[in-house]
Amino acid sequence: MIRFPTTCACALLIAGAISCALTAPASAECKLYGGIGNGFTEGIAKFMAEAAVKNVIENKGLKPTGEAKTTCKAATLGSECTARQQGCK
Repeated sequence: MIRFPTTCACALLIAGAISCALTAPASAECKLYGGIGNGFTEGIAKFMAEAAVKNVIENKGLKPTGEAKTTCKAATLGSECTARQQGCK
């Protein structure tokens, strides 16, 4: 898979596509959402992933609960991080 340097628009597009499938019910009105970020450094990738999941939750009109859990791994160019956070009504 070819990876390109991450821009804000790219991260938001990736987050929108990824976030729809992640679900882990803690209550009837809460779901787990996720976002992916890529960057030349792990810090940038983590920031992009956390921003992506935050945007997804806010765009659905929900409030984030708890801390965002982030995992990172090496990618072809830099790092790729996945952030997950619960959003509730």
